[in-house]
Amino acid sequence: MTHAQDGNTIRNSIKWAITILKRSEIEFPEIDADTLLAYVLSCDRSRLYTNPNNVIDATDICKYKELIYKRAAHVPLQYITRRAEFMSLDFVVDERVLIPRPETEILVETVLKRAEDDKFSDKRIIVMDIGTGSGNIAVSLAKFLSNAEIYTNDISQDALTLAQTNVQRHKVIDKVHLLNGDFYNIFVGNIQKKQVDFIVSNPPYISESEWNSLEPEVREHEPWEALVGGKDGFCFYRRIIMGATDWLRPGGYLIVEIGETQANTVIKLMQNELYYDEIEVIKDLQGKERIISARAK
Repeated sequence: MTHAQDGNTIRNSIKWAITILKRSEIEFPEIDADTLLAYVLSCDRSRLYTNPNNVIDATDICKYKELIYKRAAHVPLQYITRRAEFMSLDFVVDERVLIPRPETEILVETVLKRAEDDKFSDKRIIVMDIGTGSGNIAVSLAKFLSNAEIYTNDISQDALTLAQTNVQRHKVIDKVHLLNGDFYNIFVGNIQKKQVDFIVSNPPYISESEWNSLEPEVREHEPWEALVGGKDGFCFYRRIIMGATDWLRPGGYLIVEIGETQANTVIKLMQNELYYDEIEVIKDLQGKERIISARAK
């Protein structure tokens, strides 16, 4: 990069990008414009502001414009950069998997908090993660729980291939076991029944009727099967809650993420099993009911 009277300075390019993104009603045009330019130039966002008059070469300008038009077409930022941050860890993501959400960090934090209990301190903790996607939950638990072994599945082989990348990237290959298959059947022969300490899941929980009202970033780009939980949004909870009774050890925990209006129904499904107590709802930072934790009797 050099100084010149050229129009393609960092400042001008970002200004142009913000205009394009605003026109498409992108929610955070300034952040996205910065992030994508920093991505193209392989530098920190802060560097852009220390050198606003530096000129960007033609190849990089071309690349930047291409990415800005992609974002303006509502392709999620994380799919463009192939990166998402979760629990302060860097994950590779693309259209094969759901983008990790900040609220799902509360699920991981809830497990970490429950695992502090003395009964887990001097033993190997067995965790079952249903529907791993990018592997964000499994990898985070493997990183933050030194004595945990995580068994996780996905019905999509494409998702598992990506999860494998993240497992290797974060060096937890000896602690995370990726299984290709549906629900609990795939865990048979890998884990003993009634021996699991934690069953966790962020299942698809959007109802079919809600699908059309989702923002285009989600509706047009993220995998449908990772988002929609049947007609009413509860089909996965029914199977998870019922099946967990075969696998959880007494005193083990089932911890799931839910949609903001789903708490009462999910609690009822748990109460109907007569297997859970200490059912607790945990809110996200927006004050929305987001996680339900239940203990096996």
